[in-house]
Amino acid sequence: MKVKNMRLLSLFLAFAFPCGLASAHEPPKIVEVRKIWDLAPHNAFTDLVRYRDRWFCTFREGQEHASADGALRVITSLDGVKWESATQIRLASKGFADLKPKVLPEGLYMDLRDPRLCITPDGRLMLNSALAYNDGRDLQSLAWFSDDGKVWSKAVLIGEHQYWLWRATWHKGMAYGVGRIENKRVPRLYESKDGTHFEVLVKDADFFPHVPGPSEATIRFLSDDTALCLLRLNNVPGSKTANAHLGRARPPYTRWEWKDLGAPIGGPNLIQLPDGRFVAGVRLYDKKARTALCWLDPTVGKLTEFLTLPSGGDTSYAGLVQHDGLLWVSYYSSHEGKASIYLAKVQIPAMVRDIGSRQELFVDDDLIDTLKGVELKMHTPVAQDIAIVCDAPWEGNTSAYFTLFADGDRFRMYYRGAHFDVKTKKEAHPEYACYAESKDGIRWGKPKLGLFACNGSKENNIIWAGTGTHNFTPFKDSNPKAPASSRYKALAGGRGGLIAYQSADGIRWSSMHDKAVITDGAFDSQNLAFWDDVRGEYRAYWRFFDKTNGHRAIRTATSKDFIRWENQADLRYGVSPSEHLYTNAIQNYFRAPHLFLGFPTRFQPKHQQVEPILMTSRDGLNFKRWPQPLIPITAPEDRAGNRSNYMTSGLLQLPGKPNEVSVYATEAYYAGPGSRVRRFTFRTDGFVSLQAGANVGEMITKPLRFSGRELCVNYLTSAGGSLRLELQDEAGKPLPGFALGDCKALGGDSIEQKITWAKGSAGATLAGQTVRLRFVMQNADLYALQFKK
Repeated sequence: MKVKNMRLLSLFLAFAFPCGLASAHEPPKIVEVRKIWDLAPHNAFTDLVRYRDRWFCTFREGQEHASADGALRVITSLDGVKWESATQIRLASKGFADLKPKVLPEGLYMDLRDPRLCITPDGRLMLNSALAYNDGRDLQSLAWFSDDGKVWSKAVLIGEHQYWLWRATWHKGMAYGVGRIENKRVPRLYESKDGTHFEVLVKDADFFPHVPGPSEATIRFLSDDTALCLLRLNNVPGSKTANAHLGRARPPYTRWEWKDLGAPIGGPNLIQLPDGRFVAGVRLYDKKARTALCWLDPTVGKLTEFLTLPSGGDTSYAGLVQHDGLLWVSYYSSHEGKASIYLAKVQIPAMVRDIGSRQELFVDDDLIDTLKGVELKMHTPVAQDIAIVCDAPWEGNTSAYFTLFADGDRFRMYYRGAHFDVKTKKEAHPEYACYAESKDGIRWGKPKLGLFACNGSKENNIIWAGTGTHNFTPFKDSNPKAPASSRYKALAGGRGGLIAYQSADGIRWSSMHDKAVITDGAFDSQNLAFWDDVRGEYRAYWRFFDKTNGHRAIRTATSKDFIRWENQADLRYGVSPSEHLYTNAIQNYFRAPHLFLGFPTRFQPKHQQVEPILMTSRDGLNFKRWPQPLIPITAPEDRAGNRSNYMTSGLLQLPGKPNEVSVYATEAYYAGPGSRVRRFTFRTDGFVSLQAGANVGEMITKPLRFSGRELCVNYLTSAGGSLRLELQDEAGKPLPGFALGDCKALGGDSIEQKITWAKGSAGATLAGQTVRLRFVMQNADLYALQFKK
């Protein structure tokens, strides 16, 4: 693998922690490495676990890398320094009759290989391995169980005959593992309730499409139940690549998405650190064979080596355990002669969120380390007046899919003009793409544009007729490289997918490409795109039908030119249940553009009602989705009908209203004379808050750095409430002059209030240092913070 050094590490950090939200203030380093076993001629293929306050390390012993005398050794230690043998497992035909293999002549010895350790849900140690007969005719996966790591059960056959189940991983009472036929490299995903009876869950190309090739695999599970599979590929005849792949799947783990990691590896193992980063322990082959620790970026699909352990020759197969602030790594290597077992302790400094001088909203727990007596609370917007009624002859009761954005000294609105005759059950006229504008965002006018005729007249606000009018969704392109002729762009459904459109003035439009630019989806919804200034790319979101659960879903992709789209992926929502999501209304929040806000429409097939909800993201792919409706169907008025409660795509701050943000939602769908759009208002930044009640609560942030001089907060207190802040060092100790008692308590209501201490502003002395923020609150809401320059 080509080592990509700091450039690719920076790319990883940008994706894993967008907008520079995290960085390591010092590089990882090896604390110590010691040889812990070398008694056999060849000692290899390790794994490591901490069980009942002891260390257990397992590996294979034999004469050679592959020999007919392979046995399993388990060693144990209290401190990782002094090790002793807990057991050795060796199988010969005379002691193996109870397993009843197909053919086992008297005296035939067998090679036990690649032992793996895990802890079962009922608290036992599980050891699994592969049994290869020394004449090469047979293969079988086995497992043993123990309550103390020293006395083990008899071997149990697991998986299918001839399939090598390489590692078992437990998640929510189920064991999962990938097996493959050794000579054909055809994979299968297994699951088990007890660790002894493994059933096929997904097989062959349905699990991994590029067969033959798959070899060793490690599965790990995230807190939101997502499964990741780090898969080694062997360069066998018929395979297109020998590069490792990373798979991702959501429950029930029958549909997998794969990314080529760009490098061949051996002995794959994977661990997620407490700060969310992923470390892979692998064998690398470029330059020379070695055991390496690599950052794994699951979003982009990249491996970046950050540390090479003392190793060489026959080496790798790492066991990984995070303990006492260190990453403990078992592995084997022959760099000092024969293959021996080593244990390394690696210090990986925690990531520090670098928030610079950006506005940070508490819409998720990304900055939060601990909460006590404080909770994240979503807020709903307040209904205001009707903004527009679609009652013109070319509009009507099914006018929909509204898009609003600020453009200089005016606001623009685009929407579908349509009408459904409830008596004839037919469309009353063709669909049109229409345009309205406003100076204040409250009163909207429909200019007579004279572009397209309706009922023989061009005195209307129609900007497009024909293909794409069902869901014509424009935006103003802020890409500095965009030519004047395409300063405005749009996506709209057409033959074969989504068509790209362009305009110089936002009124007169033409297609950009002769074919659909996005084709994989179900596009009968408001599908949108925009230029992401922070990440320097176009981002699109559109409707997709998830066949796994039968729900309407949302997909995304990125592009540099608005024509070629890549990185297509379904949005992910953590532990939220799967639901029908129709429109998405996703955009960068203009006051904190590194954040994505979305207002998708939740569709309820049982009674055909819809309701908008809130979701937020820091990478545009993984969203926190709030379960309660943002605008309930009981809000005024006419929202309980079929498809009568959509959020529009748009988030505006109106002139003279710095303390509020306006959003817009539809009502009266199918009602006459036309559907309507009503304005709603949030407090500025007020989508979610950290809220404390009558009892004093506190929130402490993760370690972070800032670059501004004055810390300002958006907050609200009531009933004698207060808000105070303590600045701490990385270890959580109050900084002199910035302790809680040094802070002037805040009360009242402000979207931008400076916090002061005995030593004045924070930035004067602490900018660039690693700190923690400890907010102590009572009857208070904290919405956002910013270290202002």
